[in-house]
Amino acid sequence: MATPGERELGRFVARYETDVARHGRVGIIWLPIGLAALAGSIPVVIQTFKESASGAFAGLLLGVALLSLWSGITNGLRYLSRHGEVYILRQGGLVYRRTGETRVIPWESITKVSDQGQRNAISGAMGWDVHCRIRTRVGKRLLLTGFTEDAAQLSLIVHRAVHEGVRPLPPGAA
Repeated sequence: MATPGERELGRFVARYETDVARHGRVGIIWLPIGLAALAGSIPVVIQTFKESASGAFAGLLLGVALLSLWSGITNGLRYLSRHGEVYILRQGGLVYRRTGETRVIPWESITKVSDQGQRNAISGAMGWDVHCRIRTRVGKRLLLTGFTEDAAQLSLIVHRAVHEGVRPLPPGAA
């Protein structure tokens, strides 16, 4: 059900739901990998310092550990905090919802849209294929990731609406 603020943004265009359960699955996969890599990197780092050897392998192993731990923890936190996350596209702006929060964001209040997603197999699996940051005049930010259905399309639509003035059309409009 649309709130009065949402209706002020004009006609409904599309709805983009986030697969929050996928955040949980990705977190559960990467957290143990990170812990194992961290446990394996400690003796390698110690041995590297004892023998004054090249630290390339130790650095690589430690980097994998930290990246995996970071991914596991952040995805776990997103799983816990973003239940019901959905982006609703309307002609005059964007509505962001998750349990306990609704933001009604007219196009004019968005100051910056940048997508720094990386298009490769690993990024796609980790939800980094789309990494769109949306910043508003009041300092609020949204992060749209590849965990949201058709996130690349939504990122492009938001970018075009904000930076080029191209407003999305509702279904059936030509």
